[in-house]
This record gives sequence, structure tokens and C-alpha cells, in this order.
Amino acid sequence: MIETTKFTRTTVARLGCPPGRGEAFHWDADLPGFGLRCLASGVRRYVVQYRTKLGGQRRVSLGDPGTVKLDEARDKARDMLAQVRLGGDPHAAQQDARRQAREAVRVSALVDGYLAAAAKRMRPRSLIETKRHLSEHGKPLHERIAAEVDRREVATLLASIAERSGGVTANRVRSSLSAMWTWAVMAGLQDANPVALTAKPAIEASRERVLSDAELAATWHATGGDADHDRIVRLLMLTGCRRDEVGRMRWSELDGDVWTLPALRAKNGLAHELPLPALAIAQLPPRRTLPATAVNDAPARQRGAVFGETEAGFSGWSRCKARLDARLAAGGAEGAPWTLHDLRRTFVTRMNDMGVAEPHVIEALVNHHSGTAKRGVAGVYNRSAYREQKRTALTTWADHLAALVGQSAANAATIRRG
Repeated sequence: MIETTKFTRTTVARLGCPPGRGEAFHWDADLPGFGLRCLASGVRRYVVQYRTKLGGQRRVSLGDPGTVKLDEARDKARDMLAQVRLGGDPHAAQQDARRQAREAVRVSALVDGYLAAAAKRMRPRSLIETKRHLSEHGKPLHERIAAEVDRREVATLLASIAERSGGVTANRVRSSLSAMWTWAVMAGLQDANPVALTAKPAIEASRERVLSDAELAATWHATGGDADHDRIVRLLMLTGCRRDEVGRMRWSELDGDVWTLPALRAKNGLAHELPLPALAIAQLPPRRTLPATAVNDAPARQRGAVFGETEAGFSGWSRCKARLDARLAAGGAEGAPWTLHDLRRTFVTRMNDMGVAEPHVIEALVNHHSGTAKRGVAGVYNRSAYREQKRTALTTWADHLAALVGQSAANAATIRRG
């Protein structure tokens, strides 16, 4: 015989799972089928339990007593049990309602929901790229019912993108679409990911472009102006940093000749310290002042961002790189096209070729921690920042670049004007 308890707020508050058991059910004496499920973990849920007309047993959760009032849970249970007496199956009805809701969701709604969720964890640049992939390249799918999109439709879209914008772009769009559908499945908005088993539109080879000394010298001479992009390119050549790390640099990150990239801005989430040689410091612009505004009589104040027109840092990468390429071409520069990230690869490769520093120091210069000096147990105990080794290596590299352009690294201001 099932033991019952008269449910009141007081009695429900006392009910739990006895020691030594994984779960326990307590049933209401006033409404058969209405109960409280208690787990050993401390989780408690109101439930309604019944048998269908085919004899199958169903149990439906009605919520946590901490958030659902006893009277509300009892009323829900009473309504469901009434449906059962009329031959209904409330659990199956709930499942059908959820399925119909999933089937009514359009891809545009998934895009909006995913981007809202991604904004809380993605870096700003990654979010911009993901939004472009889903909102622009994925637009042909937006009005489709998400549950009806199949692999063939996704593959057709990716092939179209590859033909129009290139295979690499299509690969990136595929990754963003797959991440979005995976999020939707995990959130219970969809049952399957139609992107999962599609093929990548293009096979990507690892980039191997390394600039020669002649190309480095030509690039240095082509970036002798006072424009932010010119200064940034030279800093990328001198430090091996990523473009956004330099483009979003803030004055508060600089202390004397030491630049500390905060963990929040580093790709690997680790703070990065670089002792800048004089030639690198010479590339920094004069600190600019924000104009006074009439709003709240705000006075003029110094900007926090080193580069760019706003406090967000530098933008306009593609446009400025195209202008630099045009200047290089006009100056007779030869060689295959290169990207700003190729300067980072060049920095690492040439420093290793020249024996400027030990490999683990060079890895530390670009904020990599995969070398033996930082791997496994060694990485747990080796917390050295290699500040002096970095300083020596960066100064040696700056001297090398200065020699390439025929000037003395000691006269940094002269070299800055190219």
C-alpha cells in the first residue's frame, strides 16, 4: 500500500530523501497521483503520475517547490488527471507541443538567439565575423523552417558561397552554421544539426608565407607616414604580435618601455608582457585628446586607445592593407601577396633562423606556451616571464630591421620618419 501524506506548505518543506537512498516519492493524501520526488542530491520536484489508456505509466514534472506554489502545482496535477480520465495523455500532448514549437522556428530566429548567446562569450572581432557569416552569407536560409533544412540544402548553399567568395569563406560559414545548430540542439530548440555531416567546401593548407629581407625593407619604407596603419604595421614587424593586439592597444597597458597585453585581450587568455625596444616605442603616436562636449559640460580628456578614431581601437584593416599593397606595387616590390598575420610568422621564423634567442624564449615572445619549457610538469612550476631574454631578443631583431633599411636603431625618431 502506498503511504501518503497530507500536503501542506509545512509538511512539504519537511519532506526529503532518506539517508542511503537515491530518491524517494511522497504522495499527497488528498489528490492521488500528485506527489513530490526527492533526490539524494537535494533536488525536489512536484510530479503527477498516471497510466495511459494503453497501460503505460507516465510521470510529468510540475516544478520546484521553491519556485512553484503548492496550490499551483496541485491545480496543474488536477487538470492533467482530468485529461487522463477523458482518455488523454498530457505528457504526450506536451511532447507534441514542444515538437510543433520546434518545427515552427525559422532559421532567422535561430540566428538571433545564437548571436545573443554568443555575445556573452565571444570576443568582439569573432562575434562580428560570426554575425557576417550567419546574417549575410546565411541569409538564403533565413525564411526556411529550421527543422526542415537538410544536408543537401546546406551543401548547396556552401557550394554557392565557395564559388562567389572562395572556399575558405565557405569553410568559415560552415563552421558558424554548425555551431549555431549545435547550440540550438543543446538548447532543445532543434532535434538535429543538418550541417554536421556536410563536407568542407575547400581543403585548407597551412599558410607558409615568410617575407624576405628585401620585402621587410620595402614594407618598412612604405610605412613611413604618420597614419595609424603605418605605425601598426611597423609594430607588427618589430613585435610579432597579432594585429588586433596592437590595433586595440591602450595607453594604460604601457608602463615605461614595457607593454603588458591583458589576459582579456590575449587569444589564449594569458597576459603577455613585452619589453619594447626604442625602435618600437618610436612607432607610438602622440597621445590624442578627446574634445570637450556640451553634454554634462564634460571637459576635454586624453584618449585611452592608442590607435583608431574611437575608444574601440583601430578599424579599416582591409582598406588600409589594400593601400599599402598599392604603394608596394608602385615602388616595384616583388613577391607573392602577404597578410598582416604573415608578419608574425616571419618574426618567429627569422628569429629562429638567426639564432636570436632560444626557441622557448621566441615562443614566449609571441605568447605561445607549447614548448618543453612550459609543457606538463615544467609548465606548472616554470612561471618565468623571460623579461630580460625577451628584451635582448627584441632589441637584436630591431637592430636587424634597422640595418635592413640602412639606418641606426639608436636614432629611432629618424627611422620613424622613414
